[in-house]
Amino acid sequence: MSDTTPRVSDAVVRLATARETVTVFVVLLLAWGAGFAGVLPKEVWVVDFPALAVAMLVDTFAFNEFSIRGGSVFYPALAVGMYLEAIVVGGAIRWVRQHELFGLRRDSAG
Repeated sequence: MSDTTPRVSDAVVRLATARETVTVFVVLLLAWGAGFAGVLPKEVWVVDFPALAVAMLVDTFAFNEFSIRGGSVFYPALAVGMYLEAIVVGGAIRWVRQHELFGLRRDSAG
């Protein structure tokens, strides 16, 4: 394997810092914040469901196994879960664009 061969870690870093990933992460944060503040109904949290499920599982595990006070792990785990969800969605967006499905094609200028 030569040094010019792209590595999986390079692809993951590119995907984790891609514009699509950051945009999805901001949308997920706004959806959660708007539901939490009461600006939008809490049903908007359905888009955050995977991150909320991960955060609840991690928080419950931390409380049951390590007696860490409930809630102190939830919000950091929620942020990490949202970012992981954003990476998956960002990767799906890039894949759809790459294969030109649904007429979603990035212009050569941008």
